[in-house]
Amino acid sequence: MTPRPDIVHAFSFSWRWCMPSPDTLSMDPARAVVDKYAANASVIVDPFARNCRIGTHTNDLNPNTSAQYHMHADDFLRMLADDGVRADLVIFDPPYSPRQVSECYADAGLRAGMQDTQTARLKKRCRAAIGRLIRPGGHVISFGWNTTGMGTGYARKEIIALCHGGDHNDTLITVDMAVQGLLL
Repeated sequence: MTPRPDIVHAFSFSWRWCMPSPDTLSMDPARAVVDKYAANASVIVDPFARNCRIGTHTNDLNPNTSAQYHMHADDFLRMLADDGVRADLVIFDPPYSPRQVSECYADAGLRAGMQDTQTARLKKRCRAAIGRLIRPGGHVISFGWNTTGMGTGYARKEIIALCHGGDHNDTLITVDMAVQGLLL
């Protein structure tokens, strides 16, 4: 059964405090959530990995990172799907704002144009590509400043709010489980 967006489904919500970091998985509560779902995952895809080595398939636009690939995230995800990769877990931690996109491009020695900094477009393309490679029962852990998560075809499992204090935006973690077959 596909969850309907107008019906609230049971999921857990938790709140934790931690210092902010541009390297999301260096924050202990964020890493704990990923480790929890990674424990039962054979194939883990991380399209914005930086130097994180949790994924079995890692990517980062910046060639100066330890990621296996250095492509645009949506191209990386489509490549994996076209190659027949089926993920048990996707770590979806894109830049949260146009400023962060510009910084990522600059760190990679690239110049971000106006279309590149439209985060909603990037996330939409990535979500569509993730839908092509996530296994039924697989999880997508989304990080950001909202709890949009993956949407139709997924069941919400958890939302974790990481409060950073002061006037700093919280980091929101949304865990969704694919409930349908491949979402082609």
